[in-house]
Amino acid sequence: MSPGDISGRPGWSFVKRAFSRKRRYRRFVRPSTLIAVFLIFFFISASQWILPIYPPLPDFDEPTSCHEADGYILEDKGICMNTCGDLCFPRVHGICFHHSEVVLCDGQLPFPQHVLDASGGLPSEMRFDMEKPRMKVPVVYKVCPGWNASTLIASDTNSARWIRGLQMVADLSFMPIGNVGPNPHHEAEKVIPAIIFSQLTEFQDSQLFWFADPIDPLMISKWTLGLLNVFSEDLKVKYVQPVAKGEEPLCFEDAILFSGITNSGYIPNTQTHDWLRNRILKHCDIPVMTANRPIQNVVMVHRTNSSRNLKNFDDVKSFLEEELQTPVKMAIPGPWPFCDQVKLVAEADVVLTPHGSHNVNLLAVRPGATIFELFPLLYYVDWYKHYLHAGRVNFYEVFGTWPMEKSSMPFQMRVFTLFYGWKKCFSAKHCMNYGKKQGIYLDLEHFSSQLQTSISKCHITALRSSCIKKID
Repeated sequence: MSPGDISGRPGWSFVKRAFSRKRRYRRFVRPSTLIAVFLIFFFISASQWILPIYPPLPDFDEPTSCHEADGYILEDKGICMNTCGDLCFPRVHGICFHHSEVVLCDGQLPFPQHVLDASGGLPSEMRFDMEKPRMKVPVVYKVCPGWNASTLIASDTNSARWIRGLQMVADLSFMPIGNVGPNPHHEAEKVIPAIIFSQLTEFQDSQLFWFADPIDPLMISKWTLGLLNVFSEDLKVKYVQPVAKGEEPLCFEDAILFSGITNSGYIPNTQTHDWLRNRILKHCDIPVMTANRPIQNVVMVHRTNSSRNLKNFDDVKSFLEEELQTPVKMAIPGPWPFCDQVKLVAEADVVLTPHGSHNVNLLAVRPGATIFELFPLLYYVDWYKHYLHAGRVNFYEVFGTWPMEKSSMPFQMRVFTLFYGWKKCFSAKHCMNYGKKQGIYLDLEHFSSQLQTSISKCHITALRSSCIKKID
C-alpha cells in the first residue's frame, strides 16, 4: 500500500458506505417529491380558511324509538329483549376457560341470526389479567374434556372443573387499564344486566362469575362495587382468577356471556328502572321523588381533572342562572364512595353534564328531570339515551363547537375534518379517539335554542312559567 493510498486503513470502509448511502439518498429524493410534500402541507394549512370556523351541527338520522318491553325472554341460545332496538346476550351450552384460549365446546347448535345481530356476534377473543393486564385470549371451537356433544351435559372428570346449571360469566372486555383507571360505564354493561337477570325465575340459583379482582382499585371502580353492595341480596358474585398455566380448565355447562358492548340498552321498561333507582336511593338515604315544578336544583357537572370538560363553564353557568332564575350548583365527579357519586345528580331537576363514564349515575336521576349531555367537537355516541328512556327523563344532546375567539382550530383537528368530514369522524376510530379527548366549547346561541325548546315543552318549568298553570 503506497503512502497516499488510504483504502486499506481502518474506518475507510465505513466512509465509503456513508458516501454510497448519500449518493443513493440524492438519487431517491427528487425535487418533484419535495414539491409534492410542500403542496400537501400547504393545502392542509390553507384548509383552515376553506373550512368554516364554526363547524356545522351534525345532522343525524331519526333515532330508534323506544317502547315498553315486557322484559327479557330466555331462549335456548340467548336472552333477548326489544326496547330501543333488539338486544341479546349469547347463551352458550358448554364453554371452557383455559390459560391460552377460551373453548366453545363441540356440539354447539347454530346461533339464530337475530341473536348474533343483536349481540354483536359471539366474541372472537376475551380479556383476562394474566402475563399482562387485559391480555387477549382467542375464542375457538374444540372438544372439551368430559363434555357430551350429543346430550350437552358434562360428566365428572379430573381434567376440568365443571360448573353446573345456568350461570352468568363476565371477563374484562371493554374495561380500560392504565392511567385512565376503571370505567363504571363498561362495568355497568356487565353488572346491571346480571342484577336484572337475577330477578328472573330462571336465574334464581344463578351466580355472576367474574374474572376480576375486587381488591385491585384499577380494575373495578368504587361505583360498581357500591352498586353490587346495594343488590348483594339479589345477585351473588363469585370473583374468579384466570386459569394459570398447567391448571385444568374452568368450564360451564350453561352460561350467559357478558363480553360484548351493549350501548347501555339493558333496561327493558319503567318498572325495572324504578326498581333499580328506588333500591339505590333507599340505600343512599335519598328521598324518592319526581323533579320539582318549578325547578329548584340545577346541577352542572364539571370534570376538572379531565381533558373533556366544559371550557366555557363560567359563561354557561351565568347564562343558565340568568335564564332560569335559579342558582346553579357545580358537581365534580371522581372516585368517591358510591352514594357520594350518586348524590351528585340524584337530587337535581336539571343536569348539564359532559359525556363520560360518570354519567352512569344518571340511572338515579329523578323522573321528570331534564338532562343535557355535552359532546366535544368530532365526537358523538348515543349510549346513555338507551337506558334513560325508562327513567322518564327529558334528554337533550348538545354538540360542542370551536370558539370564534380562537384564531384557528388545532392543526390535527383540521386534518381530521379535511379527510373525514365533520360527521364521518364520529365513526372513524382515530378521529373519535382524538375528539373525545378534547375540551368542550358550547355555542351559547345554539344552546339557548335547545333550552328554550325544553322550556316551551314544559320539560323545564322555571319560576313564573306558564307551565306551572298547566300542571296546577
